[in-house]
Amino acid sequence: MSSLNIIPALVARYPKQKLNISLVHFLQLSDSISDLLLLSRRSREYRLISDEFYAGCTMLKNDYPEQIANLAPDFFYGNTVAVFKNYLEENEIGLIAMPEGHDYQQLTPNSFNPAILMQRSGYKTLTVKAGVEQAKAVVKTEAEHELLEV
Repeated sequence: MSSLNIIPALVARYPKQKLNISLVHFLQLSDSISDLLLLSRRSREYRLISDEFYAGCTMLKNDYPEQIANLAPDFFYGNTVAVFKNYLEENEIGLIAMPEGHDYQQLTPNSFNPAILMQRSGYKTLTVKAGVEQAKAVVKTEAEHELLEV
């Protein structure tokens, strides 16, 4: 949930822009034949996201309705710069915002820390420190998700 803590800082940094924020968890593609055959059935990963996280997203959208057009979790499947660039272009992402000092948590054995992949992508990357003042709706949970604002 700490990834949600930078949303107020992003809103403050871009006050006149309507933001589309994707909170992305990075997964390597499995080498299991059965997993690859069922790759189009990716809803399994979404079940790993807690209700508290979804509630936090909803509260933030409600707190900043004029500035947040969309705020939703997503998953990136792959581990190459080329595939990542395709993902960024397909989703029309112009900026990667990374929480400062964020400890990326693995949701699955195929999860990985995306820092190097993001650096090598050549895209504009912004490291954001969560402000002292949090969102109007305070978001708390024990389960941390390795989700990243993009």
